[in-house]
Amino acid sequence: SETINAYEIGLKSQFADKSATLNLAGFYYDYHNQQFISVDPATAAANLINIPESRIYGAEAELSWEANSALTLRTGLGFLNSKVERGVISGINIAGKKLPTAPSFSMTGGIDLKLMDNGGGKLVLSGCGSYASSQFFEIMNVERLKQGGYALFNAHLDWTSADGRWNASLWGRNLGQKFYTTAAIDLSGFGFDYKQWGTPRTYGVTFGTSF
Repeated sequence: SETINAYEIGLKSQFADKSATLNLAGFYYDYHNQQFISVDPATAAANLINIPESRIYGAEAELSWEANSALTLRTGLGFLNSKVERGVISGINIAGKKLPTAPSFSMTGGIDLKLMDNGGGKLVLSGCGSYASSQFFEIMNVERLKQGGYALFNAHLDWTSADGRWNASLWGRNLGQKFYTTAAIDLSGFGFDYKQWGTPRTYGVTFGTSF
């Protein structure tokens, strides 16, 4: 079994007549026997392994501001540092390697704009974006499997009836048609790598009711 000593400190605050909210957090995670699935590139055999010592530390900040009754802005920043302190896989010393799916920097942002709120219902236009810096998907940190930094953008237009019973949404995701990976496995013993791709540009309409 794995164990973790987790240390966190944070702050939640409001200012500007409570129209703005700021959340700050710092953390340090000290792992012992952290569990990972290790895939053998030559046989594709997946084994559950333990890394004796690893650690993660970082900080996060979230800010939202209700500029007025119609406009709300949101943003967030994240900083992360991860490292294997001690470990060996298949006879290879992995001390100093980064942990999987741990980008050093991430950022989010969003906007909600109320276009209508009257007897005809409420209409809100929302947009959001996110960015993640480069990251590995496996503990050996194979460079060719590394995903570089990328950004994604989504938007949706939401309508709710005045009585709250009916709703509809026109939405689109990955509007920039970004081509990126969400998982990668070294299968060089078979002459190829396995990669799982992120969802391409997707859009649609959703209708709903409450009863």
